[in-house]
Amino acid sequence: MATSSSIHHRRTRLVGQAEQPPAPVPRREGKGEGEEEEARDWAELPVDALLAVLRRLDAVDILTGPGHVCRPWRRATREEPELWRRVYMRRSNLAYDVDLQAAARAAVRRSAGRCEAFWAEVFGDDDFFLFLADA
Repeated sequence: MATSSSIHHRRTRLVGQAEQPPAPVPRREGKGEGEEEEARDWAELPVDALLAVLRRLDAVDILTGPGHVCRPWRRATREEPELWRRVYMRRSNLAYDVDLQAAARAAVRRSAGRCEAFWAEVFGDDDFFLFLADA
């Protein structure tokens, strides 16, 4: 959980203060003397690698999760129409408190006219299918 001081530190760094070097990662059990685990900056993950991971998720999972991680991930989920060429919305997503019609429309919009396949188990009305056909 982020503390108010860590939130303050992030905010001040964003407004232009010099970036502090990362703190060393604590050694885990089993590591040899002087060996430290390298910290990973997941925001720096190459876009092609990130897209390979995101393609394994359902459309609702992408809309409700990775886009909220950081700016590069949000950019990938919003500005990579290739990710939205095939939209799958499974029944398992009914557990979410999500308007599936709105989520489906958002996914189709993000495809930027490149949606080749749309599959959903539960929902769909004439208005949505007209929207899908026009996209």
